[in-house]
Amino acid sequence: MASVEMASAPGDGRRVVGAGESGRSGGDIACSGLYKWYGDSAVVAGLDLYVAQNQFVCVVGPSGCGKTTLLRMMAGLASIDSGTIAISGRQVNGPLPSVAVVFQHYGLFPWKTVFNNVALPLRASGVAKGEAARRANDALTLVGLNDIGDQYPAQLSGGMKQRVGLARALAIQPEVVLLDEPFAAVDAQTREILQEELLALWSRYQQTAVFVTHSIDEAITLADRVIVMGTKPGRIVDDIEVPIGRPRSVASVRRHESYTPLRERIWDQLRGSSTAGGERG
Repeated sequence: MASVEMASAPGDGRRVVGAGESGRSGGDIACSGLYKWYGDSAVVAGLDLYVAQNQFVCVVGPSGCGKTTLLRMMAGLASIDSGTIAISGRQVNGPLPSVAVVFQHYGLFPWKTVFNNVALPLRASGVAKGEAARRANDALTLVGLNDIGDQYPAQLSGGMKQRVGLARALAIQPEVVLLDEPFAAVDAQTREILQEELLALWSRYQQTAVFVTHSIDEAITLADRVIVMGTKPGRIVDDIEVPIGRPRSVASVRRHESYTPLRERIWDQLRGSSTAGGERG
C-alpha cells in the first residue's frame, strides 16, 4: 500500500472492533459548507458531505476537481478556508489520532525493515515496545506479510510495498481510514488482487473509509456510496448508492445487474465535468 501520515493512536491497548462486535463508537465524518482557495481560484466551494460510521465511500472526479484536497482537509493536513469538518463529533483543526491516511507514494524508510516501518508510528506516539511489536506483527499477518518482517523495502515488489503501507495504517487501529489512489501505481492484475484484499479487510474491521480514485470500476467494486465531483469549482455533482451486497469480489461486482447502469451513470457525470489542466486535487 502507500505511505501513511497520521497522528498515531494512544498506547492504551485499544483495538479495532470488527463486524458484529460491540464497543465501537465514533467514526462518522461531517463536512459542512467547505471552501478551499488556491490564490484566486476556489478548488472546493460550498461542499457538504456526510459519511456514516463504518461506511465505505469512494470519491471520483476529473483531475483538478479537489478530491485530494478534500481528503487532505478531512485528515487535517490542509487548512479549511471556510466551513467545518467533524470526525466523531470532533472538529478537525489538525491530524486526529483516530485517523490514518494512505497516499499514493509508498513512503517507506529504505533503511528500516518492514517490521520497523510498521511499528515506527506506534513507537513515535509512545506505545510501549512490546505492545507496538504485537500490533505491528498482527497487522503484517492480516496483510499476509508476517514472514517478511526482516526484509527491506528495496527487496519488495510494488504490491508488497502497498501491503506494508496498509499494515502500517491498520496497526494504529484507526476509526477512519482515508486513502488517496493507493493502487494507482501498480499493474492491473495486482490492483485487482489488492482490491480483493481490501474488501476482505474492510469486511472484517469495517472502519469508516473514504477512498479517492480515478477508476470507476474500482469505485463500484469497493464502495457503499460513490461521490462524483465536478470542477470549477470543486463540488459534488452526484451521490450514488451502490446496491450490491457484501461480501463482494471483483468478479461478483462485474456480474451484478446494477454494475453496467452504475458505470454508465458515473461515466456520464465525469464526461460532462472533465476539463483539461493540471491536478490540484
